[in-house]
Amino acid sequence: MYPHISYLAQSYFHQDFDLEAETPLGVVQVFRDGESADTVEALRAEIVALLESEPTEEALANIWLDEAGAEYDPRFEGVTLRDWLRSMAETLTAEK
Repeated sequence: MYPHISYLAQSYFHQDFDLEAETPLGVVQVFRDGESADTVEALRAEIVALLESEPTEEALANIWLDEAGAEYDPRFEGVTLRDWLRSMAETLTAEK
């Protein structure tokens, strides 16, 4: 249902994601800097649309962890999925 979120999760947030960058948002920066501008914008737009649909935290966890298959769960660091997705969208729009 969210192909760009799934692409990020499966390609960048695999079991060894912590080898990609020092922080999870650093992994998002690696994505931003390495993928085409169209792919980066498509992911950002998908995240924004998801957040605007006002899903529950449980639904966001299901989408990020179960459907997309991410190995990183921000809740272990005290960050909600909503805040994590918001932070990812902001990182995707930041200058390289």
